[in-house]
Amino acid sequence: MSDANVTNDEVAVRARALIEADVSARVNAVVAIAEAAKQNDAANAHLKQVVKDAEAALRESSNAHAAAWKAALSAGWTEKELRATGVRSPGGSAPKMRKRRDAPAVADTPSE
Repeated sequence: MSDANVTNDEVAVRARALIEADVSARVNAVVAIAEAAKQNDAANAHLKQVVKDAEAALRESSNAHAAAWKAALSAGWTEKELRATGVRSPGGSAPKMRKRRDAPAVADTPSE
């Protein structure tokens, strides 16, 4: 755009507008990084709290399980009898989930 009638002031205004637009875009990029980092920190803190709460719940339920087992023994049950009922003793591992096996596919063949 070479216009002979453009003044130096108009050129300066246009140049400033271009520079300011570039600076604004760069600043906005940094602000986006700061916001993403803040959200990441909040998510990390939330995760740590959830894990802490889950660990506390696990300790409480483990203690309740042990107390119930001990109460059953005090009520006259033997460990062998309790295991025979299918209940798990405290400290034992939880039953493993079995993977479901799909039935084999049946091929479509014409019957004669």
